[in-house]
Amino acid sequence: MNQKIKLNKLLIAFSILLSTGCNASTTEIAPYFNKENQSTAFFDNALILTSASDFSSALDKRWDYPVELKHETQNNSSVSSCQQLKQSIKNGFTAAKNYEYSFVKAQSAICSTWEQQSHFAPSRVSYLNTLKLDESFANQAPTALALTISDEQKVKAKTASSWNDFSKIIKVISNSDTQSTYYDQTGGIQRLSLMAKGDYNGDGIEDCLLFMENSVEGGSYSSTEVYIITRMSVDGPLTLINKVRDI
Repeated sequence: MNQKIKLNKLLIAFSILLSTGCNASTTEIAPYFNKENQSTAFFDNALILTSASDFSSALDKRWDYPVELKHETQNNSSVSSCQQLKQSIKNGFTAAKNYEYSFVKAQSAICSTWEQQSHFAPSRVSYLNTLKLDESFANQAPTALALTISDEQKVKAKTASSWNDFSKIIKVISNSDTQSTYYDQTGGIQRLSLMAKGDYNGDGIEDCLLFMENSVEGGSYSSTEVYIITRMSVDGPLTLINKVRDI
């Protein structure tokens, strides 16, 4: 009788192993990082950033081109690293010259992207292998990716089922395997880049980081956003994990 019980337990354990093995690989999936890391905005020579620790170190690395910032009540300050820039902006500093505001904003966005990339670790399972930044992606992507400028648009976006459902994408131009530009019916232009893939939040499932640059045809509006999205199952929807706005 005891042998029969032991045999049943072994069979149950074996069946559990089989069922879990069908859904996840036991081999770790190394993180992917886009080589276009935009480090030339800070350094004469582009940095080689191939791991999360590389991006973490880059946040403290001194720039070849310091940036001067101003404050309403304090003296001007010169910053020369991502960490310094982040802390200065938090303390109320902004670009010393008005025409440099867009440049400083872009630098801040790059630094925010590096900070998020420093969290990407190897994953155990991926449901993003077929992810492509094409026209079909806009139908799958969460509404959070939509360009919403006014409060009215933000309210309407909450009832949309996908990015394309709200934005009504009329043209997609693929610039590379990891970057495409999306044009919507209202004149919005959104350039989307896949910057990293890996386990962002420690659950073992592969996530990806998307860098979005927004503009409007014929207008001066511009903004930058960083999105972390994932898919939790083979047929599951793309869901938003985190969103980081620029300054």
